[in-house]
Amino acid sequence: MMLKLGFLSFSIFVFVTVSNYNLASAQEEIQCLGQDLNMTQAQMGMVTACMKEAGIVTIWKIPMEKINCFGICILEKKSLLNDKGGLDHDRIYKYIMDVMKPDKVKKPIVDGVEACIKDHGDKVRQPNDPNCLAFMEVGICVHDVFLGQCVEG
Repeated sequence: MMLKLGFLSFSIFVFVTVSNYNLASAQEEIQCLGQDLNMTQAQMGMVTACMKEAGIVTIWKIPMEKINCFGICILEKKSLLNDKGGLDHDRIYKYIMDVMKPDKVKKPIVDGVEACIKDHGDKVRQPNDPNCLAFMEVGICVHDVFLGQCVEG
């Protein structure tokens, strides 16, 4: 089963966020509603590193079995987790406000991510969880939030 990007999750996440895997042919992967995100080369490099680690070709279609650990990788590299393995709300809010474009998607994404955390909790990293299952519910919810806001159609 394939998932399309959504976030905080950053596909928080995640999602967050996007790839410089092959910028010339994947320009849409660093955009939301056709606008480039405010991502630095370092931020794009973090996403690319996680994509390579997980064997993912595009963030817009992530295989179900890879989305959890990919999301955790992004959160860790972007310092969006607290010491207890939970989502750092303040850092995530700041990241969304700094990176997301166009401005009209910022509030709906923040609201959607907060709803995901309220519904599914914010603990996404657990010890002895090699498949990153603790991330699944909130991660998929966030992923869907980003998809809903950033993909036209």
